[in-house]
Amino acid sequence: MNQNVTLSINSNVLQQASDYARSKGTDLSELVENLLKQVTGSKQKEKIRPVSELDPRVQRLVGVVRLDGKEVGLE
Repeated sequence: MNQNVTLSINSNVLQQASDYARSKGTDLSELVENLLKQVTGSKQKEKIRPVSELDPRVQRLVGVVRLDGKEVGLE
């Protein structure tokens, strides 16, 4: 559920942030939300796709390197 928030931000910084968001194909709200997730350590569950849905070049790399959960941040 999204909530509206009022922030006081320098007008130059706000304009630069808006321009940056637009150049990345997003809006300021999504940009701020993603930055807040990064600094608070929030992690979204990534959708794990079956190997068959991956690009064939990526499929060939499957299993080349073995990592445990701790190494990839799952523990």
